[in-house]
Amino acid sequence: MLIVIPIAILLMGALFTLAFRNDKIGITALIASFISLIYVFWSEAGAVFAFSGWEPPFGIVWVLDSFSIFMSLLVMGITSLIVIYSVRYIKKRSHRYYALICLISMGMIGVSLTGDIFNMYVFFEILSIASYGLVAFFSDRHALEGAFKYLIMGSFASSFILIGIALLYGLTGTLNMADIASNVSVMSHLPPIYMATLGIIIGGFCLKAAIFPFHAWKPDAIEGTPSPIGALFAATSSAIGLYCIMRVLFLFGLIQLNWILIAIGVITMFVGAFLAFMQKNITRLLAYSSISQVGYIVVAYGIGNLPAITAGTYQILNNALIEALLFMAFGAAIHVAGSEILGKVSVKNDFLLISCLIGILALIGIPLTNGFVSKWLIYMVTWTVNPILTVLTLVITGFTMAYSLKLFSSVFLSPDKKTIDIPMSMKIPIIIAVVFCIMMGILPQGGYVVSEIASKALFELPKYIGLVLG
Repeated sequence: MLIVIPIAILLMGALFTLAFRNDKIGITALIASFISLIYVFWSEAGAVFAFSGWEPPFGIVWVLDSFSIFMSLLVMGITSLIVIYSVRYIKKRSHRYYALICLISMGMIGVSLTGDIFNMYVFFEILSIASYGLVAFFSDRHALEGAFKYLIMGSFASSFILIGIALLYGLTGTLNMADIASNVSVMSHLPPIYMATLGIIIGGFCLKAAIFPFHAWKPDAIEGTPSPIGALFAATSSAIGLYCIMRVLFLFGLIQLNWILIAIGVITMFVGAFLAFMQKNITRLLAYSSISQVGYIVVAYGIGNLPAITAGTYQILNNALIEALLFMAFGAAIHVAGSEILGKVSVKNDFLLISCLIGILALIGIPLTNGFVSKWLIYMVTWTVNPILTVLTLVITGFTMAYSLKLFSSVFLSPDKKTIDIPMSMKIPIIIAVVFCIMMGILPQGGYVVSEIASKALFELPKYIGLVLG
């Protein structure tokens, strides 16, 4: 039962951080949880854990397949970088901040590993409630307004997911995901009521992942929040929402060509990129940019074959690194300048200039960066479906270049630059993100192999059912 250790560390970390008002406890718990995850997955990958002695399908189980392992390690790795970055950034009420990060991390791990669909909902609610607190962390007008909007939209999403799960339980008589998949797999075709249930659940998770047309809450929620919180939302929360969408489609045996998902992905790409170009607030620009980048992943997942799913999964990995890098690097400039408005943030710092330039090149998808590799794979898989789809993705990449250059030139190429310095605790995670962005661009095979292994799990439904139910 080693898998309970990371969750227990995070829960105890949150409680003790609040009880002793000591942020070092929370920081230690978050990093220790990530290290313990690596150890657990290294020693027990492919295992199934039944809690309280109740065997599946009657009890709650956690399933360590390659897709869940990939996602939980990714989000905890990025979260660990953000936590180190936050040490000198968050100074007021920092113990509350790290306690909330512990709860968010606990929710993300639980969502990734659970084999029970209601348990997935419960952990997503833990993640969401802690997120509302983080959005409102500064308690100013922007923060409270963003938190209220996020709370309202999140409540709608939670309602959709819960109603869909209730309908699914009524249809199948089980909440165990392998048992649901077993019941569905014997059907020659899905009845309309199943498709409606699927649509309700996926709609809820689309709202959580800020996919069009449920994207408007994200920039409002991120605006005015500390940059590490924006990095957490852009890099990990959307990834978890996408994970849930693919896991539910996997249960229904619907990892296949889906033109609805492709259309939603294209619109998400375009809307996010167009609105990013229109922004005058740096944080909102980066938030809309993250929405646009999620659209690439949705398009790849909508194509539904193994090369496309691998490309989408690789893009999740790369996008998490790039978004974290951009929010941390530009966030350092915002933190020192005391403003988020384009034109008011103009800094001179060679370290930040190089870091932001590499992040922007990776975001656009320039060769020798990690963003090029996954986007090139997406271009290739879209070409096999319809060349027009490839042209659309390239056009949207042009929009990405336009707003990225606008952002970079405003912050670093203005004549009235202010020389700034940033602490080493902010530099270290930025350096790590930069190194990975370059290393995965020059040596892409490692990231591709990991993404392919994770993606193959979505095509092995009989194996998953057999693993859980025996």
